[in-house]
Amino acid sequence: MSDESQMRLFVRSTRPPWREILGHRWSGARDWSLVLRDAAGNCFFLGHRGDPEDTGAYVPVPDEAAAPGLRGGYTDVFRVDTTEHVDTQAVGLPTVYGRESVDLWVSWWVHDPVRVVRAKTVHGWHVVRSHLTSALRHLAEAQEVAGSGLGAPEIMQHLSMPQRLEETGLSYRVFDVRLRETGEELLLGQEEGEGVRYSWTPSRRGEYEFCLQALHAGPASLAALWLLRHPDQVREVLSWAVDHQDLLSPPRTDWQEELAVLLGTLTDQERKEISCLLRDRLSALGRPVPGETA
Repeated sequence: MSDESQMRLFVRSTRPPWREILGHRWSGARDWSLVLRDAAGNCFFLGHRGDPEDTGAYVPVPDEAAAPGLRGGYTDVFRVDTTEHVDTQAVGLPTVYGRESVDLWVSWWVHDPVRVVRAKTVHGWHVVRSHLTSALRHLAEAQEVAGSGLGAPEIMQHLSMPQRLEETGLSYRVFDVRLRETGEELLLGQEEGEGVRYSWTPSRRGEYEFCLQALHAGPASLAALWLLRHPDQVREVLSWAVDHQDLLSPPRTDWQEELAVLLGTLTDQERKEISCLLRDRLSALGRPVPGETA
């Protein structure tokens, strides 16, 4: 992962220009390039430009700067980092379970060292992250207008190919989406939106079945599930449990007590009728009936 506080995409060299030119030619380096500038502000380039070989697409970069000569009158020489960098952007995607925290794994690189120097793009990840955030928000809005959900498949479909930032000389692509635990994240889409395909892929059906069982199990299971997803809300869950004991532990009653209470509410006539019915039923079962003589 890159550290913007220490990493710079280009640095000014203190060595004579001819030494830098010869050093680059002899080394055959591909992880850094040279950009030289003369007194008139013209730039000259020596090194590699374009996309890494494993990005899935290669778009040639026009040669806007000529190759330098050993006798050129150069006033500035810059070494430009052309290695491929990897960083992550935390994103909160809307699902039927609430927000789903994921990390977007982003690969970014310098595809045009000359433009990096001209635009003074010293720290690349800040520029890439700003563009990625804007692209994600536009994608979320477009998916909402189309009535579709925004999830990992849509993000990979639209952002897995190299994205050009022509003015700054940078490119990037999203190469993976992974679940994450906690942390600050970019929130996208509507919380209660329907049709979120990210939540209904085959790999998520186990979670769906688990939540379905929790619903069938009742309020106690739902409270436990909520506490699992929000462990910082223990006090709130305990307060809710105390205030809703009737839901979590329904009072257990004795049927005999309930029957006695019911009989106490009957009139004398009603009690006599029930006594007669009970006596006849006991006699039919062959049981002795109080008050009868054998």
